Amino acid sequence: NTDDIHTQRGLFFPWKMGISKRLVINDLDFFVASQHKPYIPIMENLKLNYDNVTSIAIAGNSGSGKSYTLTYFLSMLKPLSDLIIIDPKFDTPSRWARENKIPVIHPERNRSKSDFVAEINESLSQTLNIIYKRQEILYDNPRHPFSHLTIVIDEVLALSEGTNKNIKDSFFSLISQIALLGRATKVHLLLVSQRFDYQSIPVSVREQLNVLIQIGNINKKTVQFLFPDLDPEGIVIPLGKGTGLIQIIDNEHPYQVLPLLCPTYYTKKGIL
Repeated sequence: NTDDIHTQRGLFFPWKMGISKRLVINDLDFFVASQHKPYIPIMENLKLNYDNVTSIAIAGNSGSGKSYTLTYFLSMLKPLSDLIIIDPKFDTPSRWARENKIPVIHPERNRSKSDFVAEINESLSQTLNIIYKRQEILYDNPRHPFSHLTIVIDEVLALSEGTNKNIKDSFFSLISQIALLGRATKVHLLLVSQRFDYQSIPVSVREQLNVLIQIGNINKKTVQFLFPDLDPEGIVIPLGKGTGLIQIIDNEHPYQVLPLLCPTYYTKKGIL
């Protein structure tokens, strides 16, 4: 408390008011309908503005709640965005898509894995053409409004492992271009994987992710790909399912990695 500029000191602590508190949603359909676009609630004191999203990554070990969290995001995105869903395991996302009448790219009997990934590449190539067309529109009208388009890929690691090298390289090239060019044209990636190492996605894709979610077991080894500079020992993470870490890199949120409690939600058909 002095007017002497040589001895004045100021400390800034970029803390967020309140603690991480889990959302409990009694009726998911009603909750989705009541939200203001383009916001997606993550916790009681944390919302995600989808207009500021480039790409989203959800990582976690088996049984950590990745599919449950992905289903929540799909439900919130349905009124916000067109969806292209890729489900290598023909599992939870496929069932959600069937209930919501959204097409899914999934493996089929008597087809090789390389055929399946080649089909995915064809869809990604069409998406890239959409980006190019939208860029041409933006050249003449930089404020032109586009609807969101989100490519959802569950278990990304399952696609890249054991696939023909040329087809895998093509897959990596396409998602890299979409990640790099998609933001201005409102085309996004939502990627889910047990881990995001160099075998699952290219480095160029990981660098474009601006919503990073790691759930399940949190330690230096599990966070090394999404949060390479983080020592998680200094972060208090509540116990229970669907807990972990989140970082949102945009102009609305502090850049710190925050403790995460994924929403608990119920539907008319019971808990998913």
